[in-house]
Amino acid sequence: MNEEILLLSQKAHQINIELNNQQLALFDIYKNELLQWNAKTNLISENSSREIITRHFLDSLSALQFIPKYKSMIIDVGCGAGFPGIPLKIALPHLELYLLEANRKKVSFLKHILRLLNLSPTVVLHDRVENIIKKNLWKEKFDILISRATFKLSELLPLGEHFLVPDGEIIALKGPNIDEEINRISKHKNRCKISQSIQHDIKADFLDAPRKIIIIKK
Repeated sequence: MNEEILLLSQKAHQINIELNNQQLALFDIYKNELLQWNAKTNLISENSSREIITRHFLDSLSALQFIPKYKSMIIDVGCGAGFPGIPLKIALPHLELYLLEANRKKVSFLKHILRLLNLSPTVVLHDRVENIIKKNLWKEKFDILISRATFKLSELLPLGEHFLVPDGEIIALKGPNIDEEINRISKHKNRCKISQSIQHDIKADFLDAPRKIIIIKK
């Protein structure tokens, strides 16, 4: 086991996540492919490419505690190179994962890495969110809608209303300073059929700053 993957195993254990050797091997392949593709196309920033284990894998896995252990349909909107959806799928193979991404080059990478890792059932949706909603596709099909810093909370509310089944949940991975976003969504809860929202503080030594995970229930 190389040093970076050993670090992943150790830090995941600190947040009560146990990854077996097969899962760690998949993360190792994911990391190597991400670096190779990133050298040719802009999947992630140059700075974060030096910290894939912490800034992408472990940050994504911090949401695992909020994912039900039974079978769930989950859509990751604006997933980019697959975060947080693919790390969560590796850790919880039973998830039925849909990755929604508009960028063609990122979609090509997603399809490649999913074939390589043999992660099924997983589906890549190559489209813009507004097009899917306009066409009335995938309405009320998902138990969870997850997003990692791509959309503001106020933008996620109508997405949750469209994609989620009744009692479904939005899981938003955010930075520490989101008071303005929280205040803004409080004005739109009733309009978007939101029953409650809960903030969870995520603190770990591998994070460069404290994070928040926001759970919004439809």
